[in-house]
Amino acid sequence: MPGEHTFNSGSVLLQPLADMVGVGVDKINFVGCLAVSVPYALFYSRVLGKASERTRQIYPLFIGLCYCCFCFGSATKHLLANSLISYALMSFAPAKHIHWLIFTFSMSYLTWVHFYRWNYISEYTIDITGPFMVCVQRLTTLAFSLHDGLVKKEEELSPLQKREAIKRVPDLLPFLSYIFHFQSILTGPLSYFTDYINLTRGTHVKKNENGELPDASAEALVKLVKAGFFIGIIAFLEPRFPPSAINRTDMNPIQWTIYFYFIMSFQRVPYYFAWYFADAIYNLSGFGFNGYDAETGEAKWDLATNVHAWKVESAQSMKETLDAWNVGTMGWLRRVAFDRAPKKYRVLSTYLLSAWWHGIFMGYYLTFLTAALFTIGGQGFRRSLRWRFVNSPPLKFAYDVVTFIGTKILMAYTAYPFLVLHWQPSIALYQRFYFIGHLMALFCAVALPYILPPPRQEKKYIYISISISLFSISHSHSLLLPLIRSSFAGREWFPPSFPLPSEMCCCCGCCVNNEPISKRPPPNAAGSGKDSITQQPTGSKKGNETVAGSTEQKTKKDSDCGNYENVSIMK
Repeated sequence: MPGEHTFNSGSVLLQPLADMVGVGVDKINFVGCLAVSVPYALFYSRVLGKASERTRQIYPLFIGLCYCCFCFGSATKHLLANSLISYALMSFAPAKHIHWLIFTFSMSYLTWVHFYRWNYISEYTIDITGPFMVCVQRLTTLAFSLHDGLVKKEEELSPLQKREAIKRVPDLLPFLSYIFHFQSILTGPLSYFTDYINLTRGTHVKKNENGELPDASAEALVKLVKAGFFIGIIAFLEPRFPPSAINRTDMNPIQWTIYFYFIMSFQRVPYYFAWYFADAIYNLSGFGFNGYDAETGEAKWDLATNVHAWKVESAQSMKETLDAWNVGTMGWLRRVAFDRAPKKYRVLSTYLLSAWWHGIFMGYYLTFLTAALFTIGGQGFRRSLRWRFVNSPPLKFAYDVVTFIGTKILMAYTAYPFLVLHWQPSIALYQRFYFIGHLMALFCAVALPYILPPPRQEKKYIYISISISLFSISHSHSLLLPLIRSSFAGREWFPPSFPLPSEMCCCCGCCVNNEPISKRPPPNAAGSGKDSITQQPTGSKKGNETVAGSTEQKTKKDSDCGNYENVSIMK
């Protein structure tokens, strides 16, 4: 029967070192595997660079399976079972239903693993659920790509879907190599099958204008230095701010809030370390090429970048924070949820999938719902206030300082349930704050546009977008329904021709199809037809946009416009 051994049956070879350092052996095993991945990655790119495609698939597969057995022991059987059963479904299930069959099976298997983790594990450890979540992302994206290639017509696909579509079921070896390759089996981020196969074929990197292949060594070294910096913080600073200290009562409210902020900030550092290290390993293997910079002509190696730590820590809004956090998972959510769900349920489906993927702990759902509410409140705050400050440098500076401090505190406030996982301690902390974060967000979303109206040309549509966004959240949190009904009933803000929530770029509701509402013509104006979200093809240029690889990068003059990356993902 499943039990604690399902998660904690990894090797204890390094237990003496773990006892000496004073951390769990699961963490020592994890860091050790990352460390030895550096020479393995260099060998892969420098020695096996001209080897056969088969050799370049067997090598990362073998090392990845060894990592799983070393870190998770017998629990590795769940990764193999999920992968092999999914492969059987790919091979024998009807192509018309293949994507949903694999999605349902793999997510159900993940839920089963999450349930036993919830039942047997009382504190956080590095267990099989992390690699399982990464494998589920790869299996589902591969299944959807296969469905696109076998069933859909080319004109039905977006440029991104065309690039990733697969015309036949891959052979077992490249399939397993893609799922278990050592570069990211332990930490992610998500990579896509077509990109990985191009790596094994030696066609992933394109030559520059001089006919030379770029080298990622310098970029990888920078990322390794960042990872070393963050592990230094973990070793020397994080122990001074243990999460248990949040319960201290010997500080005044201001001191305690500052202390709480630092405690929660240090909880992000392990993710920074793991994701930057994994990104560097990918680059050392020759993976991560994402085209050339349009201005400098320098090669970009951010295809596998999963986080931008400086952008997260310097963000002045919830949107900016989430745009730079867990980038790979954002792309997965778009590919399997937002772009695939019926239009009426795109936003709701994306939120629910994010929560389902993370697990069944109530803390996850509290975090996601709170983050969604803060996104809406932040939209109302920005639209009602920012334009009043931007024309005066001193006032703009004051506005930036206030929004920076507020974002940092609210991020800590939002993420606490994700840390403690359970309902009771999460609600206890919110009670200690008197639920001020939730009340402020509701005030900014509902009342602030009345008290300090947005500019006239935006006033009508900001109310519409807020009502749409709150309505979207109410689908997943029925407690908001009475408030929404009482606040918006009978309003004349909803012209019949105004876009539905399904046409919004994200839950923030501040834009339609990536175009800010304030810049759109009135619903009945000429030329205000319904648009569709499209992606530029690989390597193409349009205006200030350049797209290369599978990462969409956009230059926007108006950062008010949201997109699918607003979805709250904290893992």
